Amino acid sequence: MHHGKFRLSAVLLAMACAAFAGFASLARARQRPPGGFTPAHWVAVAHALGVPGEVRGDVFRVDFSPALPRIRMGGVLLAPGALDPSWVSFGEQAALGWMVGRVTLTASAAPVAIGRLVQSGIEVTGAIDPLPGASPSITTIYFREMGEVAALARSLKQALGPALRAPSIPERFGVGRMNVAGVDRILNRSGEVISGALVFRIARPEKIKCCGVPSDPLLVFSGLPLGPATGVESRFAFQPLAAGSLVVGRLAVRHDEINPVERALSVFGIVTVALAEPLVDEQPRISFLYLFGRGKALELAAGMRAAIERIHHLPPVTPP
Repeated sequence: MHHGKFRLSAVLLAMACAAFAGFASLARARQRPPGGFTPAHWVAVAHALGVPGEVRGDVFRVDFSPALPRIRMGGVLLAPGALDPSWVSFGEQAALGWMVGRVTLTASAAPVAIGRLVQSGIEVTGAIDPLPGASPSITTIYFREMGEVAALARSLKQALGPALRAPSIPERFGVGRMNVAGVDRILNRSGEVISGALVFRIARPEKIKCCGVPSDPLLVFSGLPLGPATGVESRFAFQPLAAGSLVVGRLAVRHDEINPVERALSVFGIVTVALAEPLVDEQPRISFLYLFGRGKALELAAGMRAAIERIHHLPPVTPP
């Protein structure tokens, strides 16, 4: 009986603590702008990095352009817009700043960058080859850390140095005679023409979080939300060729979606070239399925549509 009373008291105490924490969080939220940080915080971050950024919801996102040579894949010179950008995002979790990002470098430069990131106190969560067989070989490094945001930005600048360059001006060329309207129609959404490629970005529908606070007294997973601003999205691009087109990119998939998506792609001649899990403790678990294919643009689009249908995304947006 005494044990029962003790358990009931503990539960009531936990509920009271949760209510108090909720009211305290609400009060703090009313005192601070969205995201908990003022514009001065982001000015300090941009100044430390030497690269401007933009606020996306509660996240401050900075895109940058390491010096990379033009990449060939399957004997084709890839358009700049066909490749994933490098970026870093900053935000707040439980009144503590965080940083998460991704940088793509040549395979020969990656080991040095990884060593410098670790020496700077930044956690490297993954290093993958997103395009096996490409020339020259490239490596995408995923990293994250928590702390004061300006200090994190200074550490990242120290680690990556010259790689933290402002994004280059997009090359102003389109996608030639590619049937953009037809690709849009098949995918039931509008792509964006970026430096010679027709690019599609698709967010996952469910809430994804990572980096839960270990000191949470109620043991509630209170991690930071992951979404498009922190790289958790599908991104793929179509590029016209002298004969036909190619598609290259990645799909953000859950484990139970991997096999159905791979089968759907293979029917249309699109191969999966890599499977990576560069995140560490996100819930639910998300993998990135990297792909490459050559053929007729509309057939490749049909393959991507078949794959997307096997991923539980939000209802697609009808293009204008």
